[in-house]
Amino acid sequence: MEGVSDAVVRGLLGELGGMDFCVSEFLRVTHHPLSVSTLRKHVPELETGGRTRSGVPVQVQLLGSHPEMMALSAVQAVALGALAIDLNFGCPARRVNGHDGGAALLKCPDRLERVVAAVRRAVPGGIPVSTKIRLGFEDPDDVFEVVVAAEAAGTDWITIHGRTKKQMYRPPADWARIGSAANRVKIPIVANGDIFAPSDLVRCRAITGCSAFMVGRGAFRHPGLLPRLHLPHEPAASGAGWRWGWPARRSLLLRFVSETRLDPRFRTPERAALARLKQWLRAMAEVHGPSRAAFDVIKRIQRLDEAVDALVNFSCAHEPTGPTWDVPARDALIGSSLP
Repeated sequence: MEGVSDAVVRGLLGELGGMDFCVSEFLRVTHHPLSVSTLRKHVPELETGGRTRSGVPVQVQLLGSHPEMMALSAVQAVALGALAIDLNFGCPARRVNGHDGGAALLKCPDRLERVVAAVRRAVPGGIPVSTKIRLGFEDPDDVFEVVVAAEAAGTDWITIHGRTKKQMYRPPADWARIGSAANRVKIPIVANGDIFAPSDLVRCRAITGCSAFMVGRGAFRHPGLLPRLHLPHEPAASGAGWRWGWPARRSLLLRFVSETRLDPRFRTPERAALARLKQWLRAMAEVHGPSRAAFDVIKRIQRLDEAVDALVNFSCAHEPTGPTWDVPARDALIGSSLP
């Protein structure tokens, strides 16, 4: 998720468990292959064996329509330590599609096939190359031709988001069509879309027949969700134990601020750190009442130090504690010596 699942978020969620692998934000490939500096900047895990600090493998995701440039970029990523490559043909953003990227290629399965084939030929056989798609650009039945094209090109698996580009994120995700598409190919299909609770995974698995699942917005809204998805058969999974209370969410957000500001790989400017803090709290607010109340307090604050103070001071009675982390002192989080 561009602008959301950066290396800090990947690292924090990876520590909580439940992820077999994660995918970087997409890196846009145009008329030139990606540079070493760009790859290292956006996927700093390349400096640590292609894994987060807790050991979760990170796929480098590329977005583009030029077969040769995509292939050269994939080769460069692998040379730097990428453990797997993911090709994004699912992004529905207008500015991306308008520049012949993301979901725009769903309208031309033959072009998508050429991109996938070029990357697969260029990357060593032991490095997986996967393909991320939607059901289609406008017609959800287009998914059947697209998955056959991707399989023919040699992709190792296909992740399908259960909506068309035109649908954006309007509910519901069409899990049944994902299952029908899975029946058209022999390679694994990863189901994606509207998995916000353990019970959703149980239903998605039953409808799609898939055994692998990708979670995006659900993990951002419910940080405790991913570990529970590995245990969907347990009675506890149907309860509310995976829904963190405010103390755990606050602790995670403060840890997020500390890493974006203090980690030498990021040193995020104050204004950008404040915007990212609000972004994550707003996502939590969509599903969690106390987070909604906290967001109402913080959303108009224009200084990071004031936002941190508001987070620390906001309390909610009768909320379960959940996991917490040690974070640096307030002055370290907002120190003026940082850029």
